[in-house]
Amino acid sequence: MSRTVGLAIIGAGPAGMSAAIAARAHGADVLVLDEQAAPGGQIYRNVETVTTERPETARVLGGDYTAGAALVRAFRKCGAEYSPHTSVWEVSTVARREDATAPLEIGILRGGVAEIVRARCVIVASGAQERAVPGPGATLPGVMGAGGAQSLLKGAGLVPDVPVVIAGSGPLVYLVVWQLVRAGAPVRAVLLTMPNGWMGRAVGSLPEALAMPGALLKGVGWRRALAARGVPVMSARDLVIEGRSRVESVRFRHRGRTRSVQASLVLLHEGVIPNVHLTLAAGLDHAWDGRQHAFRPVVDEWGRTSEPAVLVAGDGARILGAEAAVETGRIAALDAVYRLGRIGAHQRDALAGPHCAALARHRRFREFLDLTFEPGPASRRPSDPTVTVCRCEEVTVAELERVIADGCPGPNQAKAFTRCGMGPCQGRMCATVVSELFADRQHIGVGAVGHYRIRPPVKLVTVGELAGLEGIGVAPVDHPDTLTRPKQAPA
Repeated sequence: MSRTVGLAIIGAGPAGMSAAIAARAHGADVLVLDEQAAPGGQIYRNVETVTTERPETARVLGGDYTAGAALVRAFRKCGAEYSPHTSVWEVSTVARREDATAPLEIGILRGGVAEIVRARCVIVASGAQERAVPGPGATLPGVMGAGGAQSLLKGAGLVPDVPVVIAGSGPLVYLVVWQLVRAGAPVRAVLLTMPNGWMGRAVGSLPEALAMPGALLKGVGWRRALAARGVPVMSARDLVIEGRSRVESVRFRHRGRTRSVQASLVLLHEGVIPNVHLTLAAGLDHAWDGRQHAFRPVVDEWGRTSEPAVLVAGDGARILGAEAAVETGRIAALDAVYRLGRIGAHQRDALAGPHCAALARHRRFREFLDLTFEPGPASRRPSDPTVTVCRCEEVTVAELERVIADGCPGPNQAKAFTRCGMGPCQGRMCATVVSELFADRQHIGVGAVGHYRIRPPVKLVTVGELAGLEGIGVAPVDHPDTLTRPKQAPA
């Protein structure tokens, strides 16, 4: 079941697709592994179907979304091998540590069969995930992420038909609200949770915003359009989602007064953070980004990690947005084909020049966004002891504070006392919050606290599927009387 390719790309979002196109232009052997049914990633989810079969939804989602169809078409035509419905549960660098010329091993699962794919170079383009927003009432039925609502609109054309309140910060808040309003959803209010003084920080960073004036004007246009539609946009503090068996209303403080808005659906959003589970499990170096309040892999200007044969492109390296992800994908691909011997260093550097210049503009604009939409302390490290931090294991702030007070040194040790981070999501939803809580209560930096120790497999794989890796070509379940010796578990 094993095979070897020159370049394996994990993820078919903007970064992964652009990397594949650029690498194929120089004749590289490219395999793209993607969990979704079609290319596009989260940003351009289902864009082929939407633009061809659901023009009304395409109009609602806007030109930035439909522009992704051209990238998907180019990707389809570039000649890269595309493997949809494929989960990647490991990128192993163990062999590389023993032999610098050895290929990397990638554990994948497709069609219920586990395989090992070997690659001389890997580009991880796994994108971003929504930041978890723990708070009073956030586990009630009827509460979900704003990005989840947007995915339902893209994937199935589903539009809320009940009163909606959107609360949080970040440019996606305005975009999702505008898309839902255009689709006919009854949006009752937009509650902005940015900390006090955010406007002053925004004014001070306007020079960075002017690096991309079109994007700045787009955001201003969304705000004006919402005002024209009569959607109230208010600052909100001390947010509490209320209800008995499900969401009924949202209570908050606005300009010193307590207010309440009736809602049956509450969408929370405090920005997105890099999806780092795969790179953490690979044992690559990571660092805490104090501006974006998230862990991210340590990469150089090409996207190379602490293992040079593994590169990270797109929002998985740092949150910069879809257009910047395209540039980072191209830059990483140029370094990959250089490592594969397809081009020389001088040609690589010359070809990368325009992409690096475009990426620099996106980074300057991102400085403005990070300052303007910084998530507040209340959303990153809740103080209410009843708030659930780990939904999988139902661990509250109070339970974590208790083990911290008892001398528990960090998140990994807390697993033994609370099982926090040991549920089905493997800590994806609680890791950053737990690290921030430890840092805050222990009065140290989040980087010093660290992240959960992530081990493969990072996706659910059955024992039977792993046993098939021995090389008999069939899963043991097909031959119940056949004895097989499972491959040695990854270190």
